[in-house]
Amino acid sequence: MLNKEQLQTIIKLQAELDLKIVQTKMIEESQDVLTAKFLALLVEIGEFANEQRCFKYWSSKPASSKAVLLEEYIDGLHFIISIANNLKLNLSDLKIVEQKYDNLNLAFLDLFSETLALAKEKNLSIINQWFNIYYTIAKLCDFSGDDIFNGYLDKNKINHLRQEQNY
Repeated sequence: MLNKEQLQTIIKLQAELDLKIVQTKMIEESQDVLTAKFLALLVEIGEFANEQRCFKYWSSKPASSKAVLLEEYIDGLHFIISIANNLKLNLSDLKIVEQKYDNLNLAFLDLFSETLALAKEKNLSIINQWFNIYYTIAKLCDFSGDDIFNGYLDKNKINHLRQEQNY
């Protein structure tokens, strides 16, 4: 998983991107923006699951490439870090513990559940459990901490460019 330095860098970069979006789009931070971020996170988790294809029992087509899966994983990471920044939750205090799952379907279902719980309760203990699950999914997908960190840096650059191009 990410080391503390990598996580702190991501938190800082996400705060800078969020500020740029607010300024570029002239958005007033409000509960509506936070609600939109939670919905966006759920959508990104769904897109990740869709590319993973673990739930598609009717299909013999394999999961998308590791690069595609990592990109979807990173999209979810962008939103959860943005949400944590919004809520002023100190992610440096996270205690990540790998979870045990018989299959990815159960992990994704738990991740959806924790996302909805976080949208209601907005506390560090729920976000810690969210990260436990997300970390476990990363391991099951064979993503290293460096894969995640470098993937985040690449996507962050793309997101800044998109803002500059009036995305």
